[in-house]
Amino acid sequence: MSMQKRLRFLSAGNKKHKVIFTLAVIALIFILLLSVLHSGKNQLTASAVASITGNAAGSASLQRTTSSGATSSGSHNTQLSANSSANITVDFGSRQNNAYPIPSQFLGIGGIDMAIAIQNNGGKYVPQAGFHFTKLGDYDYMSEIFSTSASMTNSSQQNWAHFDNQLTLAIQYNLQPMVTLAYTPSWLQPQNQNPKQISSCLTYNPPITPANVKPMYLVNGQDSGPQTWGKLAALIVAHVDQKFPQAHALYEIWNQPDGNQFLCMPKGDTNADADRVTAYKAIYAAAAPLMRQQANKDGVQIKIGGPALVYALQNHLQMWLPALLNDPSIYPYVDFISYHRYLYGSTFNGGSSSLVANAQDPLLGVKAEYEQVAKAVRAGKQPNAASTPIYIDEYNMNPCIPNVCRNDPTYSPLDQGLFVVDHLNAVIDTNSPYGAAGAVPAGLAYYTWFTPQGNLCMFGVIDANMDCGKQGSTLQPYPQYYAYELLGGSNYLNIANGGHVANAASSNLSGVYVAGFYTQSRDSLVIVNTTSTGYTTLNILAQHPGKVTVSQANVYTVNVNLNNPAGSITTQQVNLVQRTNGYTMIVHLPAKTMIGISFAAQ
Repeated sequence: MSMQKRLRFLSAGNKKHKVIFTLAVIALIFILLLSVLHSGKNQLTASAVASITGNAAGSASLQRTTSSGATSSGSHNTQLSANSSANITVDFGSRQNNAYPIPSQFLGIGGIDMAIAIQNNGGKYVPQAGFHFTKLGDYDYMSEIFSTSASMTNSSQQNWAHFDNQLTLAIQYNLQPMVTLAYTPSWLQPQNQNPKQISSCLTYNPPITPANVKPMYLVNGQDSGPQTWGKLAALIVAHVDQKFPQAHALYEIWNQPDGNQFLCMPKGDTNADADRVTAYKAIYAAAAPLMRQQANKDGVQIKIGGPALVYALQNHLQMWLPALLNDPSIYPYVDFISYHRYLYGSTFNGGSSSLVANAQDPLLGVKAEYEQVAKAVRAGKQPNAASTPIYIDEYNMNPCIPNVCRNDPTYSPLDQGLFVVDHLNAVIDTNSPYGAAGAVPAGLAYYTWFTPQGNLCMFGVIDANMDCGKQGSTLQPYPQYYAYELLGGSNYLNIANGGHVANAASSNLSGVYVAGFYTQSRDSLVIVNTTSTGYTTLNILAQHPGKVTVSQANVYTVNVNLNNPAGSITTQQVNLVQRTNGYTMIVHLPAKTMIGISFAAQ
């Protein structure tokens, strides 16, 4: 008899039978419940065993190929639950999203003393880190080359030695040069005119460098200073076109004109900011057409831009970029925009005044600044406004005196890594009030090659002071270098090798930042842990990674070892576990550490 008929039979009986029926139903439900609970227990047990087995396999598969120093002092490790959701998630979009390419010249170095750094042992490290961009021109090339008024027309009085040496090195080391044309030769300064005029720079005590003034050239009482300066700029273009046609140089007009130390206005000028904009526009409007005209005459295409703002935020941003990009005498000649960024903080991390907090500020932070600049650039009238390249051609962090944090073996790589991560993520920032940036920066140039006076260097003397050392010494990569070697080195993430930013990247851990990208042959993640907490079982999910051709991923850990620099990036392998929507992996993320992860994919 079927179960249905049995129940019907019981229901048709007398009261006794009804009681028996009720008890039978209860017993049947109880039996079914026990069966379900037993089955569920078996499934949970199997799942836990599989998870534990997978984690154990991942841990057992760690194969350290190099080794270096210990965990940072004051840090502690946290073991995350193996059954929790991913702590880091990157969606690679099946490697099909080509919207945000990473330029081949993405990573660079700029500023002073490239020759000293390269020729004192630093040169061999340049290609090793994938540097392909440099800014030339913190020197006053204008005054060096054209030291007299006669030099404008008499080539025998022009001194090209230093300039040519810099360009030669840039080409030799496969660096895209951005030539900064800035400052004013003495014969174009106001105090040297006839009749003598007052120089804004000399109204201060102590005086500001006289060359940092708007050019003036009086002839019969008429000032043709900007036009004469523009002729000098065109002569530099002609020289480069003739002697270095393979350079494909970018030309940046002036340096930090929004700062009084770099474009002087008279002491006490209550409208100084606006007056600097006016002065700069006069220089740009005079020089750029002459430079373009010269390049066209030479049959060479050049790129002209600026303004290399020292502070591209708030009123400076609103005052400068719209004024340039909506002026018909200027915007036809704007091929790129540039600005600088210096990070600051009373400490590296912890508290609202720390460097990390300032870097992540939603209004004034690194990513927020780039997004605001990108928005202003897109709104301009210059050709190809939606795709105008943006360069951050000078950046660093403050020294955190008394400790020189910018050269610290722990903090410096974190700062560099976070700076790059923020700019990569700016193009996929769905929460930005300014809108996501339309493109990755065209180039980032760390400041600087070698400037001991300010403890600023990519290459310096390794000693207890870590203050870059003295000129003439054998130079070595400083701690910040290893962040770039991880990012750009062909042995590591090789970010500029046909790289594209991933669709999305997220972290559910406070103070841990991530970016993802894919290159011609690999999927990669960059993770920066700015905190004092280490994670021994960090759970990472790589979604839609494309066709993965390996069972393990490489994990590269930056742990700067000044006693053994070659061991400053260690390599491990971890197992990739296939899931329905990608691959997971369990990695160790130490405190205050930058790591990279990559695995072969198509």
